[in-house]
Amino acid sequence: MKRVYTSDSVPMAWHIRNVLQQHGVHSVVKNDSLYSIAGEIPLTECMPEVWVCDSLYAKYAEKIIKQVESTHVGDRVDWRCLKCDEANFANFGICWNCGVEIQD
Repeated sequence: MKRVYTSDSVPMAWHIRNVLQQHGVHSVVKNDSLYSIAGEIPLTECMPEVWVCDSLYAKYAEKIIKQVESTHVGDRVDWRCLKCDEANFANFGICWNCGVEIQD
């Protein structure tokens, strides 16, 4: 096995793992539940990691990860909901507060 990704975010590590799985690269997330002991052991030892099961796929996995990291959400700017006036991030298609869809 070979480590191909380290993150400070558990959801991001799982996202990377899922993208790799979609591309046929079997991978696992390690350390995804160690955040609760950060401080007891060094923070860098608690960070979630994505490991590729077959090291022959490591270069392919790293290429996929670079593509994922370089993909931007789009050219939309943050927006305010017309119903509840809540601020939403550009990558949200619906208001996180009330569920109303973005009006184009």
